[in-house]
Amino acid sequence: MINDRPTRLIVNLDALLRNYEKLNNLSDKKVGLAIVKANSYGLGSKVISKLLYENGVRHFAVATFEEALELKEVIKESLILVLGVTNPKNVKYAVENNISLTCPSKEWLEEAIKELDSITGKLKVHVKIETGMNRIGTFEEKEILEIDELLDYPKVEFEGVFSHYSNADGENNDYDDYQTANFNRLVALFKHKPRYVHIENSAGTVKYNDRDDNYNLSRIGISLYGCYPSKNIEKLNKLELEPVASLVSKVTHVKRIPKGTKVGYGISYETSEDEYIATVPIGYADGLLRRAQGFKLNVAGEECEIVGRVCMDQLMVRCSEKIKMGDDVLVFGEYNNQKISVDEFADYQKTISYEIFCCINQRVPRKYYLNNTEL
Repeated sequence: MINDRPTRLIVNLDALLRNYEKLNNLSDKKVGLAIVKANSYGLGSKVISKLLYENGVRHFAVATFEEALELKEVIKESLILVLGVTNPKNVKYAVENNISLTCPSKEWLEEAIKELDSITGKLKVHVKIETGMNRIGTFEEKEILEIDELLDYPKVEFEGVFSHYSNADGENNDYDDYQTANFNRLVALFKHKPRYVHIENSAGTVKYNDRDDNYNLSRIGISLYGCYPSKNIEKLNKLELEPVASLVSKVTHVKRIPKGTKVGYGISYETSEDEYIATVPIGYADGLLRRAQGFKLNVAGEECEIVGRVCMDQLMVRCSEKIKMGDDVLVFGEYNNQKISVDEFADYQKTISYEIFCCINQRVPRKYYLNNTEL
């Protein structure tokens, strides 16, 4: 396949493996469950999951049943949990493919059991407990006791019980403590005992690595990909994460334009003097959105501000006369001894690194490097 455009997303697999090892080693009581949902936050779940699997990782989670089926091609003998709600009519395929499903309610489990009556094998479930996120799961004691009774059904395996912190990346731990107390109280209602008990996301994994609790799984998401969930987590100084993704391109055109010249759609920028303008082949169709206007990219080691509105496929930057066609452009990450934090790029746009990664369109080729060699 010909890749004519120089825009690409570089994924450092060595850094990813080291991040997993660091996060997994934070606690000797908990196993790190790799979150590879949403195509590994846009970085490429098949490549990343296969690499982790080949390096001994056996616990994964995705958002949808379709994602789980796709990844079963490369991570056959492992736990793979669907965190979202799966249609109960598809439990047959979950059993056939050894995929674990989230049980969000008694009603869901009742419908799933109806489907299990006609098939052989066991369905592995993780019961979702609502503790304060108010997304999916149950918080009613009566319903939990009824779910516990349904777990007597011989074709259901109570593999796990879990919840999700909603503010673990914040400065204050009060809401975490509230959710933890709710979780412990509701989990204690089950007479059946699951293999896995988990509540920690990336922030919780770092923040509570030395906490005395009965949990044995921690869900590693954004931190696996080299980002701290927040500055509050970073300043705990419990580990040093390595950037995994770098968005890069090259200059395709440079011109000198006179003072008073308008640039871009909506003529939102006008030169204040004679200026050099360079064009870079990346735009909002690639995931670099219009709100990035004004951010400074690194062009051949020079800070160059995005001027004019970001176009669908290209953008323009103000540069010096030294910049020439073919010069390297760094949007975020690390490249050619230059560095721009993805968090800095996200902060400028009043968003988070998660969204930045997930927005990168599939037309941007992913280039994977392992042992400093492109795969």
